Amino acid sequence: MLNNLKIKIMKKITGLLMMLLMVASFTYAQDAANSNYHYKNAIDIAYETSYPMGSFSDAAGSSWFGTTVRYEFSMGKSWAGMITTGYLSFADGALTDNSAVPLMIGTKLHFTPGWYGMVETGLHFMSQAGNNSTEWGYSVGTGYEIPLGKVLSLDLSTKYQYNTNNFSYWNTRLGLMFKF
Repeated sequence: MLNNLKIKIMKKITGLLMMLLMVASFTYAQDAANSNYHYKNAIDIAYETSYPMGSFSDAAGSSWFGTTVRYEFSMGKSWAGMITTGYLSFADGALTDNSAVPLMIGTKLHFTPGWYGMVETGLHFMSQAGNNSTEWGYSVGTGYEIPLGKVLSLDLSTKYQYNTNNFSYWNTRLGLMFKF
C-alpha cells in the first residue's frame, strides 16, 4: 500500500513538473540565439517516468521511474545522432521489483529553435520477477530544449516506446543537457 501511495505521489509531482516546464518553455527562449541549438556534442542526464501500455500495463502496474544518460553528436546544422542508456525500475502488482536497461541509438532533428522530433531503436535488457530477457524495439517522439546558458539546456521530451512481447510504454523525460 505504501508503494502505491509513493507511485501516486510521484505521478502527481511528474505531471506538475511537466506542466510547469511547458509553461516556462512557451514564455521563455523565443528570442534565444539559434546558436544554442547548433552544438558538436552533448551529454544529457535525465529523470524519466514511463507509463506501461497494452498487456504490459497489467504486469507492470501504473508507472515506473528511472534515470538515463544520452550522448548526442552533431550530424548537421540541426540534426544530431543519439546513444541512450540508463536504468528503469517498476513494481508489479505483487510489488516485485522489475527493471530494464535500455541501450538505444537514434537521431533527432530540430524543426525550429527548441522543438525537435526523434526516433530511436535498440534493446531493453529486462529483469522481471527473476526472469531475464532482451527485447528489441523502437520509439518515436518529440521534445523541446530550453536554453539555460551557453552550454546548458533543459531537455523536455515525450515518446512512445514499442518493444517486442507487448513491452510498450509512453515515456516522459526531463534532462539537463551539457553541450561541448
